[in-house]
Amino acid sequence: MEMNGCDMHQALENIFSFVPTLILKSAVLLNIPDIIANAGPDASLSLHEIAAKLPTKAPSVHNLSRILAFLSARGVFIQTQATDNPSDLRYALSSFAKRFYVKDNNPSSLVPLLLMHADPVIMASWHHLHECVLVQGCNGFEKAHGKDLWAYGKEEPRVNNLVNDSMSAFTYLEMEQILNCYDGFKEVKSLVDVGGGKGTALAHIVKAYPHIHGINFDQPHVVQTAPTVPGIKNVGGSMFKSIPSTDAIFMKNVLVDWDDQSCERILENCYNALPENGKFLLAEYMTREESKENKSLDIVMDLVHECVSKWRKTKE
Repeated sequence: MEMNGCDMHQALENIFSFVPTLILKSAVLLNIPDIIANAGPDASLSLHEIAAKLPTKAPSVHNLSRILAFLSARGVFIQTQATDNPSDLRYALSSFAKRFYVKDNNPSSLVPLLLMHADPVIMASWHHLHECVLVQGCNGFEKAHGKDLWAYGKEEPRVNNLVNDSMSAFTYLEMEQILNCYDGFKEVKSLVDVGGGKGTALAHIVKAYPHIHGINFDQPHVVQTAPTVPGIKNVGGSMFKSIPSTDAIFMKNVLVDWDDQSCERILENCYNALPENGKFLLAEYMTREESKENKSLDIVMDLVHECVSKWRKTKE
């Protein structure tokens, strides 16, 4: 069979598709996006100017140049030539890198999400994905570590913080959209966020509707990392046992992490906690039956082996 160059390129690209994430992680750990951002809003720095800001006296400029070149090709950095010296390459941040890859003083940063999903503990789940096909109800994370993600985080503070910070980062962006399109919170006097993590979602809601008395409800080891926010009380417990009673319940991206039987227990406890005419507000990702090319496939597959999860269609 005659070798097709395009086919071989695509085959190799699939084999090495894990590389971009880890190179981006390296750039973030080296603080490169923040180094450029701290130089000014539209700053561009040379290779040696960036190298001079690294926390070492003798960095490998060659390896740094390869990272910068690779991420420039992927649009993270904008590579330009100095007008007076074409060999002097300079690097600026792209618009999406400014918004999502700068860590300091940037509430919309997705760096925590990157650091979680590129962490060896989390990535170990991927090596068991084939078992999730062969065995019904297989949990890839549990296969890798002997316990599920939530139990593991309870015993490992570093992973607990990694997961909570990641969820908070993504929640910040989600809540912007939710509050822009839904105004039903104005009728609520008290609200519990079930599985609220560090309280990021509830903090957004209470800021927009300061009359609300909020309860951030999650496992004790999770809420102990939550900051103190006026109008919000952090309460530890288990949604599988009981849920604090309030006028309304808010739940975001919780049911997706559990199988049908577990979801029934959670929803029953929500029902028991609500007063007559209480409000149940659910924000979940769903699959669309008409979608032939689901752009969220990567997230779905990620959830499959990190948790026993189930993305549901609207009718489900």
